[in-house]
Amino acid sequence: MSGWRCILNEQMRILKLLEEGKITAEEAARLLEAIKGYESKKRRGFFWQGMDSFSDMMSDMMGAIFSTSFKNHTTSERIEVSGKKKLEFKGISGEIEINGKEINEFIIEKDGIVRITEENNTLLIKTIGGDIKIDGPKNIDIEIKGVSGDLILNNIDGKVKILSVSGDVTGRGLSGSLVGEFVSGDVELEYQRVDGIEIRARSGNVVLKISDKTEAEIEISSMSGDIHCDFPLQDSIKKDNYLKGILNSPKSRIVINNRYGDVSIEKNI
Repeated sequence: MSGWRCILNEQMRILKLLEEGKITAEEAARLLEAIKGYESKKRRGFFWQGMDSFSDMMSDMMGAIFSTSFKNHTTSERIEVSGKKKLEFKGISGEIEINGKEINEFIIEKDGIVRITEENNTLLIKTIGGDIKIDGPKNIDIEIKGVSGDLILNNIDGKVKILSVSGDVTGRGLSGSLVGEFVSGDVELEYQRVDGIEIRARSGNVVLKISDKTEAEIEISSMSGDIHCDFPLQDSIKKDNYLKGILNSPKSRIVINNRYGDVSIEKNI
């Protein structure tokens, strides 16, 4: 099915649900706004191939309307996470904040259309519209797929994977590994321990702050942005818009490719 036909079908489905009284006017407005934002970004090519289809996302969320896991008002919810090792988040729009703490539960504050489910050792959260704040265990793996909205990560120790189309990304007190794909917005991350970092960005500036004790092979490239590194690198290769070298030892890898923005590796004080 073509993209525009899929969007039209979803719009008609939303209006029918509103007419039948199965969703409120506010819920319908949030869904229609999410579709409009998606359509605009798709026309401008703001999507990676790896992103889930919007149709699948919408169908899942619309189905959630009829389930007990669907909620659409500002609430705070506690979820026990005994044995949970991963948080998986998918969102169409809105700001996301995830805070790692010395706790064994998730405390979720949400505003918008949200579905929360559990699958084996993973907590799954899906949203359309509205902001969400999550306090959870510090030692946990995180996977985030989103279309628009800012992302804030604090004090997470684990594997992080982010596929985000637009919005600024900020991380503080992080440890572990990161794989990130970003289309627009600035990225600023502070890492205390680096197990491996791979970032691919299309626009916006990328700032990575790491300890001078970090052991990593660093490789940075940009088509049209400036490259800066606070650290002297061993076996360094420096050309226009390209830098490669070793910081202390090649125990891990830091690879950053930014098409149309600056890249800076700074000392995390």
